[in-house]
Amino acid sequence: MICPEGTWSAKGTELCKRCAAGTWSDERGRSSKESCIHCPAGTWSSQVGAISPEACQKCPAGYWSNRTGIGAIDKCTRCPAGTWSSAKGAGSESACVKCAKGKWSPHVAAVSEEACVSCDAGRYNDEEGAGLPSRCRPCPAGTWSDAISARSNEVCQPCPAGSFSPGLGTFSQKACAKCSAGTWSDTIGASSHKSCQTCPIGSYSDVPGANSSKTCAACRKGTYQPIRGAAEEALCIPCAVGNYSNKIGQAACHYCPKGSYGDGFGLTSCRACPEGTSTYQHGAIRAELCLAMPSESVFP
Repeated sequence: MICPEGTWSAKGTELCKRCAAGTWSDERGRSSKESCIHCPAGTWSSQVGAISPEACQKCPAGYWSNRTGIGAIDKCTRCPAGTWSSAKGAGSESACVKCAKGKWSPHVAAVSEEACVSCDAGRYNDEEGAGLPSRCRPCPAGTWSDAISARSNEVCQPCPAGSFSPGLGTFSQKACAKCSAGTWSDTIGASSHKSCQTCPIGSYSDVPGANSSKTCAACRKGTYQPIRGAAEEALCIPCAVGNYSNKIGQAACHYCPKGSYGDGFGLTSCRACPEGTSTYQHGAIRAELCLAMPSESVFP
């Protein structure tokens, strides 16, 4: 018995069997299933008893197969996440193109590069074929980047002096927090508010984001400042009556010495008692405390 195309029969039998799915035969009288020709790599066929290679269908875009004779489309292997392929009938995984650096894709069996998603600003990816968003690494603390699809950490710019950023993945220089008024920092790329140093006692600064100690202005004569980090000139306290300050940047005022008095606030010098008079103690607050001196002074 001679079996028709697409079938075969073992010698000594009269039953013709059809070539299995994934194979075909265009010749009569085939005598074994091995004589049925396999569909090539990158193709498949669910048809049994196929009589021509036209029965072999190409694996769709986004898929590949390096096996011959597969009998169903689901036997074609999907391109993994992080890759894509527009080619039909791909015979190896090399047809799956990796997403470029700076991008990633969660999709399997993607058919175009459009499936690759850009890493957000503040992040970068220096590897090809990323399949997870975690592959987009954040810029470290103290830096920022507004670049999309960044390919390396070279895009991460340091926060300027006078500012800091404790968070990861900062996407704008504006997100670098400024040192508060009364403080300053000359550190570039600072990651903590601890980099902001306070203006010293006797001074103030009303400048947020100061990058130099030169912004700390000394309190004027006639005033004092007993705390660090003063944020405005109003915190420079006028000397009380009976006190004075004749230098800038003072932490405290001085009592008017004996023989003088201070009858106002914010004095830079004390008024001398009239000739022949003096005061009993330091810090006199009015002229009436200047008393006549006896012939033998009672003032030690």
